[in-house]
Amino acid sequence: MLMNLLLRDILGREAFETTYRSIAMKEVTSIENDSRRVTPDTLFIAASGYIDDAHPYITDAYERGCRMFLVDETQQDIWQNRYIDAFFIGIPNIQRQLGKIASHFYDHPSMKLVVCGITGTSGKSTTAFVTYQALRKMGFHAGLIGTIEYRINDESFPAPNTTPDALMLQRFLAQMVEKKVEYVIMEVSSHALALGRLEGIDFDIMAFTNFSQDHLDFHKTMEEYFATKLSAIDLLNQSRKPKRIFIYNQDMNRAVEVLKHALSFPDIQLYSISLRDEKADYCATDIVLSSEGSSFRVKGIPFSIRMIGLTNVYNFTMAFAILAQWRLHLRAIAQSMSDITVKGRVEPVVGNGITAVIDYAHKPDALEKVLLTLRDTLREGGRLISVFGAGGDRDRTKRPIMGEISGKLADYTVLTSDNPRTEDPLAILAEIEEGIKRITKNYIIEPDREKAIFAALTMAKPGDIVLIAGKGHEDYQIIGKEKRHFSDREIVEKWFTQHGIPWK
Repeated sequence: MLMNLLLRDILGREAFETTYRSIAMKEVTSIENDSRRVTPDTLFIAASGYIDDAHPYITDAYERGCRMFLVDETQQDIWQNRYIDAFFIGIPNIQRQLGKIASHFYDHPSMKLVVCGITGTSGKSTTAFVTYQALRKMGFHAGLIGTIEYRINDESFPAPNTTPDALMLQRFLAQMVEKKVEYVIMEVSSHALALGRLEGIDFDIMAFTNFSQDHLDFHKTMEEYFATKLSAIDLLNQSRKPKRIFIYNQDMNRAVEVLKHALSFPDIQLYSISLRDEKADYCATDIVLSSEGSSFRVKGIPFSIRMIGLTNVYNFTMAFAILAQWRLHLRAIAQSMSDITVKGRVEPVVGNGITAVIDYAHKPDALEKVLLTLRDTLREGGRLISVFGAGGDRDRTKRPIMGEISGKLADYTVLTSDNPRTEDPLAILAEIEEGIKRITKNYIIEPDREKAIFAALTMAKPGDIVLIAGKGHEDYQIIGKEKRHFSDREIVEKWFTQHGIPWK
């Protein structure tokens, strides 16, 4: 993507009325915050959103030939005195300015796209992917920015973060404009909101899926976390789009406070989803759950989906509410969703009446939710078998808690390795066992993850559900410092194939 702007056009002419007039006409062919990518005509911006301070990378950028730098105003004199043949422009709060500068450089790509942001503690990935996939199935050019991957139409890119840093994000949106994308569906994480990565994006829709405890290592308190989530509505209000829409789940915790905050912006149109209140704008009714999928109605339109549990009824209802705002045929939307599954998110693989479910749950709250969801869908007489472990070099306190949860909610548990990393796998499993053995004796320990999955499927009978939790969409396992290919889905398919069982 070739761009060619004058420095004054990137930063605004008013910045060059005094101090920087001598470099106003400098030509800039790229902007970067990665020192490894600079050229002599690059404007290096000492901000990233990933780390607290990118200024130390100025030296590397300088040594690679870069001579134009945007720095925090408090550090301008320091760097100018160090490299007198370079130009250093100081601005306040550089981290927050990165997105706006990048948007300007790439000619405001979000104004040329229909952009929907999806925030919430959980459900973001599924709701975003379902919305994106439905658009593709209906023939629209669509982009996705999510936890699992980024997509431009059907081209996939690995996802280093739920939401990229502000510069990468604007560059990615500009690529979407080039590829004639019409709609962009974006997960909006609390980290991205707090770090200002979304500044410079003009949203059309913001959706709020739910709210519960999470990320307190980053946000410190629930109130801080909630306030950060609410700032997604402020971001929508700042948008220059003529029509701005906010959709929220009125059944979620603190929904009244979310609604109150949204109502403080009279120009934003409000819509609600619910599984309880038929007065909601989009209420799912006639819900039937099974181990092979779910069915329900919204606005009288029947849905039959392959994904399991009430959680996914919420996710698909939210996706439907988003798509309905774009005047798409409602029955076509429902039809487009019928065979969508999301990799590693309550993902079913069904064969001979046995349902294997692959899910990313790797924290106590998530494991509890998915086990409760699956227990609600069990056939009469069916058993719930749980396979999970815990990551090494991570929070050890959650291990016995997860063991206790599985002991209470699963009929049988197979404890196995997740990503043990540099810890002893057996030591990790012993800590999980401390929790489960207080509850039940119905468990075994098998550190080899493939053997563990095989063991669980072998003991399963028609009507049983086998949950394989912890890794979800990941296609690797980290043992020691080595990253090895490993896919829970592939192992499940291998077991069905070896036993001559057709699966779907």
